[in-house]
Amino acid sequence: MQFDYFMTAWDPDAYQQFFAERHQAGHDLIARVDAVAPRCIVDLGCGTGRLTSELAVRWPEALVIGIDRSAEMIAAAPSTGVTYTVGDIETWSPSEPVDVLFANASLHWIADHRHLFPHLVSMLAPGGTLAVQMPLSWEQSSHRILREVSSGYGVTIDSPPTLQPNDYHDVLAGRAGTEVWVTTYYHVLHGENPVFRWVSSTGIKRFLARIDPDLHDEFLAECAHRIAAAYPPNHRQETVFPFTRLFVLARAAG
Repeated sequence: MQFDYFMTAWDPDAYQQFFAERHQAGHDLIARVDAVAPRCIVDLGCGTGRLTSELAVRWPEALVIGIDRSAEMIAAAPSTGVTYTVGDIETWSPSEPVDVLFANASLHWIADHRHLFPHLVSMLAPGGTLAVQMPLSWEQSSHRILREVSSGYGVTIDSPPTLQPNDYHDVLAGRAGTEVWVTTYYHVLHGENPVFRWVSSTGIKRFLARIDPDLHDEFLAECAHRIAAAYPPNHRQETVFPFTRLFVLARAAG
């Protein structure tokens, strides 16, 4: 089996395969932001900018900025109503306080949340909102399989820096009022081995970066086989993929 379609760089086309499912949590997060007439909104880790554009539509009077370290993703982003910048969340800082910092499925790639979250809140204007969604996928079957297969190649991956949900209240105590919740989405996917195709555009890249390129096809074939067995389609040829996500809203004092 060949995997010529697979690239270790972020591939916007592959990422967009499951746009509706991936971004449902982002839509839900936007709906929970109750900012009134924000002047500046920043999307940290904006990817291809689809949700960034929705922020611009909801608050058309605001300056909306999308930041992502992937030039490929930025190049695929629609430009209407949004200013995009290639940059790293860890080193970026705003020129003035921000009214809404939005981070959908991006902060789980960044270490030391006990420092990161207070740092981001410090960028907010009085009354500003930090809105965050992060996957809790480390223990689900698809990601366990990736770790188990990669161990046969002498590769281990550290767990994400995501804290326990209740820890975010403690980390931001005295800095912002917080709401924290967890939701499991049961995505109905179609086509051949859709869960493998899902992880192939995101989490599997960390493993490939540590495996000899000559062994990539072998590694991918084993992952594909085991993930297909773990997520068989039902009699309607639908594959149900449970995916749990963590949400954090932090509102700075006004």
